[in-house]
Amino acid sequence: MKHSASKRLSLLLALLAVVTMTTAGPALRNLSIEVKLHDNGDADITELRQMSIDHEGTESYIVIGHLNGSEIRDFSVSDEQGRTYVNEGAWDIDRSRQQKAGRCGIVTKSDGYELCWGLGDSGERLYTIRYTVTRLVRSYEGTDGFNFMFVARNINPSPQKATVTITAPELEYGFPHDSIRIWSFGYHGSIDKVEGTVVATTSEPMTPESSMIVMMELEKGILHPVETVSKAFEEVREEAFKGSDYEQGTGKSAWTFVKENFESLLAALGVFVISMWALLHGLSVRRARKKLESEVDWYRDIPLDGNLFRANSMLQAYNTFSDGNRENLLSAMVLRLIRTGTLRIERHYIAPTGLRKIMGGEGKTQDCIVVGDFNPNNRLLKSVPLRKLYDIFCLAAGDDRILQPLELRRWMKRHEDEVMEFLKTTEPNMSLKECKRDIAPVKQVFGLRKFLNDFTLANERHLSEVALWNDYLVYATLFGIGKQVMKDMKQLNPEFLEMSEITRNLTNEHLVPSLTAATYLGSRDVVSAVSSRSSGGGGSSSFGGGGGFSGGGSGGGVR
Repeated sequence: MKHSASKRLSLLLALLAVVTMTTAGPALRNLSIEVKLHDNGDADITELRQMSIDHEGTESYIVIGHLNGSEIRDFSVSDEQGRTYVNEGAWDIDRSRQQKAGRCGIVTKSDGYELCWGLGDSGERLYTIRYTVTRLVRSYEGTDGFNFMFVARNINPSPQKATVTITAPELEYGFPHDSIRIWSFGYHGSIDKVEGTVVATTSEPMTPESSMIVMMELEKGILHPVETVSKAFEEVREEAFKGSDYEQGTGKSAWTFVKENFESLLAALGVFVISMWALLHGLSVRRARKKLESEVDWYRDIPLDGNLFRANSMLQAYNTFSDGNRENLLSAMVLRLIRTGTLRIERHYIAPTGLRKIMGGEGKTQDCIVVGDFNPNNRLLKSVPLRKLYDIFCLAAGDDRILQPLELRRWMKRHEDEVMEFLKTTEPNMSLKECKRDIAPVKQVFGLRKFLNDFTLANERHLSEVALWNDYLVYATLFGIGKQVMKDMKQLNPEFLEMSEITRNLTNEHLVPSLTAATYLGSRDVVSAVSSRSSGGGGSSSFGGGGGFSGGGSGGGVR
């Protein structure tokens, strides 16, 4: 009886294995595409397709449509055994796998082509597909370029990993780094300039909705495309950017825009107009600030019911061509989270990692930043930016809620969209005119700054005032005088560090600076990356956008 049951179990497991194998289907494990651009604008393309082939299907194929006058030439296929497939020209899809084995051909469609080849034997296969796309790079007014879909949507099976490498073999040193601009769309990953080449790589498996579109703009003279288009490449770029996250959330001020587009504005408006505007604006702001500072008295309370962002907007309205005081504001936000107990410094055991773990090293107990609960009813936390920063800290910390500064900075680099969305909420939003219209709260902010600057001169110390010292540290940081005020507080009250757990956390001289620095540097990295990628410097890809592309389309894979 036991023998019979065991036999039935073995039979069931064998049957399950067969079912699993038969339902697994083919897989496209790695798709590596090399694009060699020639001086005349033609492109020789080599695709390496590492595939797992089972009983399903008889052939594999690549969809290439939307060619807009380009042609496909010199199509060939070979496999991992070095066999070159017989090119039949026109391809008949209605045949058996055996009849298609070792053969390839092209199906001509109304909007392009299907490049087809027989699957042949099952197992782990490596197919090498070569073809030329004529006139891929085209000459536009002012610059040259292309916007081409190298990996189509709805490939079945979808590539688990894909890479597109673009080279120019006729250029001795490859593409000049500062003479090309690059963007990519349709996938999660990146595109970068790497030693004279351009490399686009996925960071996660592609889905049926994914594609790989690369847009590249080149200065005149790098290549000499034979195909001429009577429009500027800027029109191609604008069409591709629609629905993308390029140029979103850069938080550029008007002055930053002027600086980045100085040459264009110079041609349109003239340097005199710009210079005069800058000079007059600067003089106006300086006069207003000087008048305000001469009128304010010390203010000892917390202004604006604790609203850091309105206070920062007032400060920046009186600064000439300010970039927004971002470092001081972010540092003050971190201190505000500590001040309210939302972030705490506690001792925890940290297990060994990396080489220390491999070598059998022991963990250690150390001070750690712990992300606590967020209290939306606390008046000091009632703002969207603080909530968004808290959410970033939670996500970066992970399940253990222990936030390491390096961990935070790495997380921010991998989540540009979330970081840019947060930074947009922190941008100053008050003009000098608005501040002058309602000057009383402005005088409170500047009065507190004057009081903290003169902290050691205010000899009288009331109990109610000492109770505000933690809040003073937050605002001193916003004003950029945090270190000096902390030094003054210690001089006036040596027991200051022991006043409370919150105070000890706020004045921690190791973890707090590390966290504030990581918050600012992580944000700066993201802003720099977004600005670079929007201007064609490379970086993460945009899943949306890419409209107006040539090539690609929908479909392909195994059938």
